[in-house]
Amino acid sequence: MTIEELDSFARDKTNDEASKVFVARHPNASAKTLVYLLKYDMVELMGAIAAHKNTSPEILDMMVRSSDKLYTQYKLAGNPNTPTESLDELCDEVESEEVKLAIAQNPNSSQMTLKGLFDESTLISIEARKNYEEQEGK
Repeated sequence: MTIEELDSFARDKTNDEASKVFVARHPNASAKTLVYLLKYDMVELMGAIAAHKNTSPEILDMMVRSSDKLYTQYKLAGNPNTPTESLDELCDEVESEEVKLAIAQNPNSSQMTLKGLFDESTLISIEARKNYEEQEGK
């Protein structure tokens, strides 16, 4: 589907939640269409938007500040477009090991946040150290 077809499909009021999630997961969905879909506060849809490569860093930052859903937080933590400061904030706020593991693996995580994850569970610590060392080598 083209960008225009996806946008039209997303805005069609007769389409159900599954159709909107389909659009949010489609690789050709534009940033504009993804922003439009934010008005539907549905967990699976928010997760799809949070994970999408075309979601802008500004929208990802806004989602970090407004989402309390674990699924959405996990998707935000794993998106390499999520701003470093947003990942820092998310890491400070969550208790979830899954979200912290995604932050530990995100190449956009700050070295400060990665160091903070060194004392977490074994898997999180291993991933944080690996990512930290990769950043040091750049």
